[in-house]
Amino acid sequence: MSDGGGRVLLLVGSPKGLEKSNSARFGRMVVDRLERRGWASEAVHLHAAVRTEAGRQALLDAVDTASVVLFAAPLYIDSLPAPAIRALETIAAHRRAGSVSRVPRFVTLINCGFVEPSQNDTCQWILRRFAERTGFEWLAGVSLGGGGRVPKRVREAFDILAESIDLEILVPDEVERLTRKPIMPSWLYVVVGNSMWRRWAARSGVEERLGDRPYERLDS
Repeated sequence: MSDGGGRVLLLVGSPKGLEKSNSARFGRMVVDRLERRGWASEAVHLHAAVRTEAGRQALLDAVDTASVVLFAAPLYIDSLPAPAIRALETIAAHRRAGSVSRVPRFVTLINCGFVEPSQNDTCQWILRRFAERTGFEWLAGVSLGGGGRVPKRVREAFDILAESIDLEILVPDEVERLTRKPIMPSWLYVVVGNSMWRRWAARSGVEERLGDRPYERLDS
């Protein structure tokens, strides 16, 4: 059990960075809850870190001294943005090559614009495999859908997640139950999406071209 907190490292894998990305915002919501419990924290923007040798070394040093690594990133075609993947490869090579004694716990927050959080499943499996192969203790993979929306039940899930991290206990199934439910029915998502596209097209004067298929092969 925690006796005054540990050190949580927030790794943000969004190209939008630490200030404007939903990934950073979701990560901060969990980190803020840990800080209120006495934890120290640090945040690293992975896209910036992998650009220089100094940035990569600072990233590795931060990972080596963390009690918990909280990885937050958007979904990019069932996986992650390329710089985030590069950062994970850098961490993996470092941990395999050195005599790393610390075993940080590893938590992931993956978000997507789809209404179904299950769209993140393949990415979560990849990250769990990464954790198991590189000497991290896999704690939880939390999947979020609906873009940047954070309903009350997701905030409740973050409360439970932070408490579990602080008390060093297994993350209850309640976290998954609260975060796996789509934010709206799929049919409503289609209706809202189509309405949005029509508004944008009308604003640009191309509403009558929404049904165009410029690459369709015509029979001769």
